[in-house]
Amino acid sequence: MNSIKKVLKRVLGLLIINFIGLMLITLYSAYYSFGTMIFGVHTESAIKDFWSTEFITAIPFVIGINLLAIITASVRIYKNKKKENNS
Repeated sequence: MNSIKKVLKRVLGLLIINFIGLMLITLYSAYYSFGTMIFGVHTESAIKDFWSTEFITAIPFVIGINLLAIITASVRIYKNKKKENNS
């Protein structure tokens, strides 16, 4: 039961990190895409820029963070098993 709590805690933490990261990326994309409308950029162009920036930055972020979490968990499991075998 204790290991289920640990797994749920790690998954919840990862989801929170993903959510916060995606929110910051969205704010960044919106600021730099729609901020140019002040200087006369058309709405259609600003929307295209927003979505392209969103995809270009959000997809590598999600893949990278989740891959890092999987690698970290795998290394942690490997070290724990190695430690148990040596004891």
